[in-house]
Amino acid sequence: MPNCPVCGKEVQSTTAYCPACGTSLKPTGPGAPMQTGTYSPNYSYPQQGYGMPTPSQPHSHRKYIIAIIIVALIGLIVGGLVTSTFLIGPDVTDVTGTVTLQQLYATQYNGIPNRLVFNSAVTGNLSAGVFQDKSYQVYLPILSSGSYIVTIQWTNVTAGAVSFYTCTANPSPFSSIDQNATQNFSC
Repeated sequence: MPNCPVCGKEVQSTTAYCPACGTSLKPTGPGAPMQTGTYSPNYSYPQQGYGMPTPSQPHSHRKYIIAIIIVALIGLIVGGLVTSTFLIGPDVTDVTGTVTLQQLYATQYNGIPNRLVFNSAVTGNLSAGVFQDKSYQVYLPILSSGSYIVTIQWTNVTAGAVSFYTCTANPSPFSSIDQNATQNFSC
């Protein structure tokens, strides 16, 4: 089989135009008419997919994408650690202390405080459980104006009957701008 004189592709001897480059393959001798024009083959070459690197193209864009993902993950991890370390913002006070009841409440009403309630028009009722050692801990929003009215609650169980009691604590009202306040309450 002959080859195309221009591109070198192997063609059949009966083919008029090279299917690869469109060159006329008809003899152009002194008696042959001159062929003009070009031949456009009716097939197409497979194209590379969009975004796919060619064999000669390096995969450098993948390095950048992987680097961005790694930096983002490190940022999320560090951000989570920093956030969890500073959960208590500057507008919150951590109040700790003890809660006691006067002898009257302790004996006549079998009073053992089990809840401390901080009531405010701004925040509503925020409560803290009182532990067996009479201590408590509660996080309160610091009020720019106003204070909390503090109430001590306890439960009395006598002969199967359950009674609930409350008293207004001293000091009440209570206000704190200290982030780590200690306040002992009593009735």
